[in-house]
Amino acid sequence: MKKNPANLKYTPAKIRRKNRKIYRQILAESKNIDKGNFSAIGVDDIARLFELYNLYFFDGFFNKYKDKILFNLSERMTRAGGKIARHRGSVDTYKITLSTALIFQTFEDVTREVTVNGIVCRDRLEATMHILEHEIIHLLEQVLFGSTSCSKPRFKRLSQNIFGHTAVTHQLVTQAERARKQYNLQVGSFVSFEYGGETYRGIISRITKRATVMVRDLDGGFRDLDGNRYSKYYIPLEYLKNFTLPGDSSK
Repeated sequence: MKKNPANLKYTPAKIRRKNRKIYRQILAESKNIDKGNFSAIGVDDIARLFELYNLYFFDGFFNKYKDKILFNLSERMTRAGGKIARHRGSVDTYKITLSTALIFQTFEDVTREVTVNGIVCRDRLEATMHILEHEIIHLLEQVLFGSTSCSKPRFKRLSQNIFGHTAVTHQLVTQAERARKQYNLQVGSFVSFEYGGETYRGIISRITKRATVMVRDLDGGFRDLDGNRYSKYYIPLEYLKNFTLPGDSSK
């Protein structure tokens, strides 16, 4: 009889062995993931990783949900490493999405220790695996208990017992961190950039995959509290230059 997955508990040594087995197998099988710091990944890779976790950690428990679990990759998720969505209907379905924005800008041009769920990651593949593990615990709670929250004790117990997680957050490299370390840019920075053969100057109001720059414009569609009007531009970080406002001695 298969063990109730809510009662699973592996030793640290078993967790390491299972993870290394999955790591080596996906490298051997994937057409995209050819090394730890891979440069391409597909939805089929996430689906296959899930199958391997289902096999090695859950003894096939999720087989009965095979047609109800979908996978996705997102370039627009710039804060969360992953998320799960439950779609209620005559048959509930679940979609697990991982952030390629965070995955690919980690282990790139910012060098520091990277942890996911309290575990130090050596490369993108390990980071991807640990992000997926977090979402698998969310999925497990959904199908067993009907609700999930990574801030609650049950989630933390399951994630530690099954995957050895000691935290529920990631320390992947965000675009805001890249902006600070690589370009000396942050929200509030005054910048200039070229667009359509013209030079524009404005202020960074947000940093996601690109920087949102607000440029003073009498005909702009955005207005501040003082009545000044602005146009909004989305500019890649590498196209921005810091500039100093006249009379500003702090820069």
